[in-house]
Amino acid sequence: MADHTYNDFIQNIESIKIDASPTYLIHGDEYLVKDVSRQLKSKLLPEKKQKTNVTIIDGAIENIPSAIEQLNTYALMPGTQIIVINDSQIFYAGQDRSALLEKGQTAFADNKINKAANFFLNLLAAEKMTIADIQSERLDETIQLITEDSSQHAQWIKDVAAHCISQKLTVPDLMNYSDMLTETIEKGFAKRNVLIITTDTVQKNRRLYKAIVKHGIVVNCQVPKGFLKADKDQQEKTFRENAQQILTKSGKSMASEAYAMMREMLGPGLRNFTVSLEKLIQYVGERKNITREDVVAVLERSRQDPIFELTSALAARNLIDALAVLDNLFDNQFNPLQAIAAIANQVRRLLLIEDVKSRYKGIYRKGMSFAHFKNSFFSNVLEYDQQLAESASSESTLDNTISKTKKAKVNTTLIIAKNPKSIYPVYLSFKSSENYSRHELIQAIQILYEADKRIKTGSQNNNLIIERAIIEICRRNK
Repeated sequence: MADHTYNDFIQNIESIKIDASPTYLIHGDEYLVKDVSRQLKSKLLPEKKQKTNVTIIDGAIENIPSAIEQLNTYALMPGTQIIVINDSQIFYAGQDRSALLEKGQTAFADNKINKAANFFLNLLAAEKMTIADIQSERLDETIQLITEDSSQHAQWIKDVAAHCISQKLTVPDLMNYSDMLTETIEKGFAKRNVLIITTDTVQKNRRLYKAIVKHGIVVNCQVPKGFLKADKDQQEKTFRENAQQILTKSGKSMASEAYAMMREMLGPGLRNFTVSLEKLIQYVGERKNITREDVVAVLERSRQDPIFELTSALAARNLIDALAVLDNLFDNQFNPLQAIAAIANQVRRLLLIEDVKSRYKGIYRKGMSFAHFKNSFFSNVLEYDQQLAESASSESTLDNTISKTKKAKVNTTLIIAKNPKSIYPVYLSFKSSENYSRHELIQAIQILYEADKRIKTGSQNNNLIIERAIIEICRRNK
């Protein structure tokens, strides 16, 4: 039926005959794919019906038969029924090993062992390997073959491989499942059923892709990453149009020099750019224009201070970003104990914030805007800091009286708003605190204590100790 670019689809979504297509394939940049999927579902179904009429299916290859069964079943609920194969691996091949490794590691860190196993088994299938290749006597060799940096992936792969063997899981037949889905699309679905497939990669020479183009709609959300002028021009166009959509929606404008500085500071990642732009929109509050000075205030520290970038990624519970920053620190021979200390300070800060929210329960609420936080809640943070400082000062004075050798000194690490004039970073810390429970933060302190102890004994690889600690902290409890 049609093959659209992201910008073409979003700008013309009102005129595109959405209801005429039974199949949609949305592929490319994660952020753009999610945006198209969200808008498409809203166009196909009223929001109040999306809870009952949308079925989300994990993109693991072995879930294809389940998706086909639902597509061929007449629904009991009235109206359009949407079956979404989310983050599908149906187009993955050997050259996509890095994506499978990254997603497998993230799933493992989130304590989703079955999902991690799905990614791992699909990687084996893409590499034309079998379960025999992950038996104990061959596992180390297999890890070397399928990873570029075995030290980064060895431990989680060994744990997942053991799980696959113990559960008697099998390596899927990629082509067989692809053919099954292709035939289903060519035959058509039960009336009112619609299929949406989201993925980060496609292979246009595959029979499945050609069937979707013929019988459905494809939305290409790829952002070129090449260095040719045409690639750079397309990348810049995508960034500018995406930025303009976000700014227009928020009723904001942005100075050209501010935009140029953002692009220079943040690099090629569209998701990072978008998140940063949304931070800037919150930062300026009711002011309409975003300036170069705003960009400096919000983004400069992250670029200049890699340890701040690490603790920020940890606070956001973003394992992939945290490990990427950690690798950069390792490359620059960063002191591992300094990294542990910085992470511990971040965790303590989040615990203090939990205490503030508990003390002023009912005043702070999840999702509070920056303007509301600044005008209605920040005074409570300052009051809490003052009481904490007075308490710490009193204890320090008592210790000084007993020892008679040291002057009283307040521990400034116990202050949430170290600079009362800089409110936005405090606001971001409160938002980050929503990513962890109090119990998880206490567990994180114990994890860091054990990591610190192992580093000081010098019995293990320090880089692996810190990496493992970060994975355990970011992993979500069931």
